[in-house]
Amino acid sequence: MIPPLTQAGAEVVVLGFADLSSCFGTDITCGNLPPGLTDEALETLLRDYKADLAIPNMNSPGQEQMLPTYARFGPRWQAAGGKLPVHSEEFAVLATDKVAFHRTAEERNWPVPRGELCEGPRALMTAVDAIGLPVIVKEARSESHAGRYVVRDRESLAQVSHGVGGITYPVLAQQLVTGHEYAVELLTLPSHTIAWPVASLGPLDSNCAPGKRARVEPALLPDRAQEALISVLQDIVDTYRPFGPWQMDFAVSDDAGLQVIELNGRFGGLSNMSWASTGDDPHLGHIHAVLGRPVEQPRPARVALELPVHNDAELPPPPAGLGLASFVGSPTNQVPLTAGYYRAVLSVPDGREREARDWLHRLPPGFLLIGPDEATAQLTRGFHALGQGTAPAF
Repeated sequence: MIPPLTQAGAEVVVLGFADLSSCFGTDITCGNLPPGLTDEALETLLRDYKADLAIPNMNSPGQEQMLPTYARFGPRWQAAGGKLPVHSEEFAVLATDKVAFHRTAEERNWPVPRGELCEGPRALMTAVDAIGLPVIVKEARSESHAGRYVVRDRESLAQVSHGVGGITYPVLAQQLVTGHEYAVELLTLPSHTIAWPVASLGPLDSNCAPGKRARVEPALLPDRAQEALISVLQDIVDTYRPFGPWQMDFAVSDDAGLQVIELNGRFGGLSNMSWASTGDDPHLGHIHAVLGRPVEQPRPARVALELPVHNDAELPPPPAGLGLASFVGSPTNQVPLTAGYYRAVLSVPDGREREARDWLHRLPPGFLLIGPDEATAQLTRGFHALGQGTAPAF
């Protein structure tokens, strides 16, 4: 729990994207920020609540496209005496508009998959002819896990290009990259940026569904990819001034080349692994940061292996000393049961890899959406990285 915010006898109202009441003392009144706010409605809400602090970017559904609104409104609210820590408007646009991000990446020589910007069906068909199948088609502005279409053949291209499923133009047609997928969570403060360890999301597959793979943290990158990642992240920090949580997904090809896949202006699906590996909850770190309290650079202390489990399956307990959580428990990052599976996190201290491997191979068939060999391969990857100081150094 965070120590009380107030002077004796004072009242503080905190508005966030999630129920934050368990994060604060009992003298703090908490409320939720609803989705779909305009600048004017946000100002009215904060004034009606007499809010002392609003905390955006807390990974709540329906908030993906709110970042530019908060970025525009934040300086006005802070000038009026409130506290609303927000990304810069330039960064908010990059994090919420995939077309804008791709255009900026090409201008600044960030490595991204080959792509074409398309204003309509004819342009999309032409772009795919130039890039070649398969491609992934991304709407410029969409919520998390929406507005993305994998196109493998001409029939599916015709369906997507003419709006079957409700596609909204403009879109980005992008080469479907191969290799290994990774991601990293970051928290930019006024003086510096800290990063949780890089996470391996597994080999890129044709379904583009990392949640259905075994994922692990920490993970070690090839030197060439690590250097390219640091260069891109540093340029984003220096040029576009994020303030608060953000995340980058990227791929590493067989020749160790980096390809940036996506930029998000929030923490996302990695946070349970980040917490289990380092002991430092990214979402709680964000709250501490906006309250002006120090946040230390997290370091991996154990391997966190995330496993996709069928909703109706309850995993047996692991050996003593190993941790297992279906929901790691952060009040700011509850993970719903979606798409027929949930993601359990197995945390394994140094020296206990063999026991974890044996436990994975003893699981009854059908409990996991993956095979035990895929899980143990990722476990080995995590132990290879443990103790290497695997976080981007700013």
